Amino acid sequence: MKFVSDKINQILKYQLITLVGIFVILEGFLGYNLYKIINQQNEYEKNNTTEKSIVETEEKITIRRIDGVLTDEANQNLWPVAVMVDNHFDAWPNYGLGEASIVYEVLVEGNFTRFLALYTPKNELKETIIKIGPVRSVRPYFLELAKEYDALLAHSGGSPEALQKIEELAINNLEEIAWWGPDYFWRVYSRLSPHNLFTSSNKLAQAIIDWELGEDIPNYRAWKFNENFETTNIITADNIKISFSENNDYDASYKYNTSTATYLRWQGEEKHLDALINQQIEVNNVIVQFIPEKKILDDEGRIELDLIGSGKALIFRNGQQIQGSWKKRDVETRTVFYDTNNNEIEFKPGNIWIEVVPIGKEVEVE
Repeated sequence: MKFVSDKINQILKYQLITLVGIFVILEGFLGYNLYKIINQQNEYEKNNTTEKSIVETEEKITIRRIDGVLTDEANQNLWPVAVMVDNHFDAWPNYGLGEASIVYEVLVEGNFTRFLALYTPKNELKETIIKIGPVRSVRPYFLELAKEYDALLAHSGGSPEALQKIEELAINNLEEIAWWGPDYFWRVYSRLSPHNLFTSSNKLAQAIIDWELGEDIPNYRAWKFNENFETTNIITADNIKISFSENNDYDASYKYNTSTATYLRWQGEEKHLDALINQQIEVNNVIVQFIPEKKILDDEGRIELDLIGSGKALIFRNGQQIQGSWKKRDVETRTVFYDTNNNEIEFKPGNIWIEVVPIGKEVEVE
């Protein structure tokens, strides 16, 4: 009986081994096929995701509304902020002007000039423009420029007429002299007041949110942009000089740089540096907008400038000058520039500096 029992146990042992072997083979076969299926699915999803990503990327690339620069859809039409930037000699050097999409230079009292710089800020993990300014007070004609974009206006006070007009024009008013001022502006003590007030792109972006403008879509009239221009019947213009002041300190000059196809900006006899990056300001488009002669308003020397109506203009891009004109129907409409055939000017994508020059101020072009 023991022999039979041993034989049975041996047979069962061999059968068990055979069954285990069969299970191992089946498991390997099924595992291999399952691996192939999963791998094929992953490859499909990877390829599909790549194709989808390429399509989405192609769909997102568009032109930024304010200056024609290529961007993605999320940054195409952000709400603009207009910052009053000081240009008194005690405010030099300026910060962040080279990063602005559009800059207006306009006379104020004392034959100084002041800048209205437009940005489209967005909250970023790494701030893009860490210092803008110095920020100064506003005048009535700057309000008319800011209103063209319905921009949020960042400033520190203003003339009595300007402060009254802020209410009349329903300007989106980011006033530093208010209880919320420290949230969006700060002062440095290496400079004398009032030439020591600054802001930043992230602070301006937060103001857009706090003023509940972030979810709205700006609908200001966009200018036209084009990389390719006709070059017939256009005058070469390598040097531009605008005489704002009698002592040349505030004269604005631009010299064309063929290697970058931009105009390098000078102020007086010095390179105009953006202290944020310690580089000379480069400009893609320069406009000289001629307006009626200034009027003196009071003993403080405050002036009145007429920006509504029409007049002559010179437009410069790619080292070339275009004779043109400007038209602005009313306070809220955008100033539009035209050539001598009454075709709207197409600007080169990139930043634009507008020099607002009253009749009587000299402009030289070479």
